[in-house]
Amino acid sequence: MGLGGPIAKEIDRLSFLRSLIISENSFYGFIPNEMGNLSQLREIEMQYNELNGAIPRSLGFLKNLHKLNLSYNRLIGDIPNRIFNLSSLVEISFGNNSLSGNLPTNICYNLPKLEMLRISRNQISGNIPPSLGTCTNLKLLSLSHNNFSNFSGSIPMEIRNL
Repeated sequence: MGLGGPIAKEIDRLSFLRSLIISENSFYGFIPNEMGNLSQLREIEMQYNELNGAIPRSLGFLKNLHKLNLSYNRLIGDIPNRIFNLSSLVEISFGNNSLSGNLPTNICYNLPKLEMLRISRNQISGNIPPSLGTCTNLKLLSLSHNNFSNFSGSIPMEIRNL
């Protein structure tokens, strides 16, 4: 069974926290906006829980973040664009949620270290951005099982640079 319940808003009192790994538990409710105050965080792993609501925009202020894994939850809404400006990110995993919206056109301009981008099994639509070709360290790209009926255009030629 593991741990469970909502994540307390007071989590921001753990100001020196570097890793938050609460995967494969029974946490539910919203991800507290206060997590954006944990400036020392390097990794967030909260996959396989029952978290819902939107991804807090405040996570886009975590400048030391290397790994962000929110897969296998019940998250909705768009992916905050600010997350794609965190130049320290190596892994972004949002698969198996109900996230929607478009991928930003400049998705990789500020992600020089990105090696893994998983956004499969959501409701993402729009164009696949040609700027994915600028993620020169990308080793894994997963966009499968999205709302491909709403994806327009073709797979960008720039991806061949990867």
